[in-house]
Amino acid sequence: MAKTLALIAFAASVSVALAAGAQPPTGMRDHWPQWRGPGGAGIGAAARYPDTWSSSERVAWKTAIPGRGHSSPVVWGDRVYLTTAVEGAHLPGRTAPDHLGFDFRPGYLHPDSVGVDYRHALKVLALDAATGALVWERTVYDGPMHDNRHRSNTYASASVVTDGAMVYASFESEGFFAFDVEGRLQWQVSFGGMAKAGLGPGTSPILYGNLVILQGDLEMGSGSFIVGLDRKTGAEVWKAERENRRSWATPLLVETPERTELLAAGAEAVIAYDPATGRELYRTDGTRSHPIPSFVAGHGLVFATAGSSAKVVLAIRPGVDGEIDGSRVAWRYNKGTAYVASPILYGDYLYLLSDAGIVTCLDAKTGRLVYEGGRVPVPATFRASPVAFGDTILLTSDDGDTFVMRAGPVHEILRTNSLDEPVWASPALANGMVFIRGAQHLFAIR
Repeated sequence: MAKTLALIAFAASVSVALAAGAQPPTGMRDHWPQWRGPGGAGIGAAARYPDTWSSSERVAWKTAIPGRGHSSPVVWGDRVYLTTAVEGAHLPGRTAPDHLGFDFRPGYLHPDSVGVDYRHALKVLALDAATGALVWERTVYDGPMHDNRHRSNTYASASVVTDGAMVYASFESEGFFAFDVEGRLQWQVSFGGMAKAGLGPGTSPILYGNLVILQGDLEMGSGSFIVGLDRKTGAEVWKAERENRRSWATPLLVETPERTELLAAGAEAVIAYDPATGRELYRTDGTRSHPIPSFVAGHGLVFATAGSSAKVVLAIRPGVDGEIDGSRVAWRYNKGTAYVASPILYGDYLYLLSDAGIVTCLDAKTGRLVYEGGRVPVPATFRASPVAFGDTILLTSDDGDTFVMRAGPVHEILRTNSLDEPVWASPALANGMVFIRGAQHLFAIR
């Protein structure tokens, strides 16, 4: 019975409705099953969650988490899942693979690449959602890493995904692992070395039907892929080769009136696939900049953003194979985007959050500027992606301050909630609680 209920709830969560602004499926009220929650939208299913707290107030529990990880909490019923990487012994003389620069010449070394000369233990953890007690902890790998990471990144930056029966965790080069909810390993697969210019991992897996899907864009495009594996066995069901250079965005499932599409970010092109077979449906303009923020969808459009070397927002029309009359890009906007943080679509508005916490609000249907220059009350930087519920949007800074912003066409910060601990992972909303992963602890706010 439990598995049946889990599958029913999961089936309700695999797509984002395009007819209106993104809203979570009603079957996901007690779950935040993947990166950015139900449908990857970043929206809580319930109307109310806590919107006022501090490090000493309304904290139901906090649990120390070993090591480092920017993966977000994933919640299903009475369990919270996350990953972490614990640094071990120094390995003098160990170096990273040779990387290609943008000129395709070998020898590229990012100045902030670190980590390959240390052992790391990579772990998947399950905690009790009500108490924070550790239920199980599994070390899936303990040894030297294939490649460096950016000093600001971690080797545990991809969030797990769960259907309530299984938990799937990607550590890229070091393996892809499936556990049952009691922590028993069901299968593991390896895709070999997955180098990304020595900047580390970030792409999270997603679920569709009987598949778990992972995007693996590498280096300057050679060896890039997106793959669908059987959820029960890990067997490859389909694999599509890609020419896209390294990316960190998580793909998005989008339901159109005709079908479900799998949208995958790319600097060179955004590509839509049939999620059941991996067949390419169409491609359109890429983000040009590093594809790090994830897509959101609604109002008949899919919104892609990037903010490294160029600032870009693309509103893409899904549906219909191949070319369409005019451009597949309905509108574009060229400022206000973040390097890491994903945008959020809430109601009629698309909200962009810059690295410095400047908010831009656009009319999602037309791209019309509603407001720009919205600021948080103190200087801050942001990597966590916004989440929303009721009439509020939560913006969590690297310093661990969560700014409660009123949703709507007028910028207003209602209050600031501080945890006194750095935060880079995006919050989760489930069971009437806000789960925030800090640098040392996982917090549950009730």
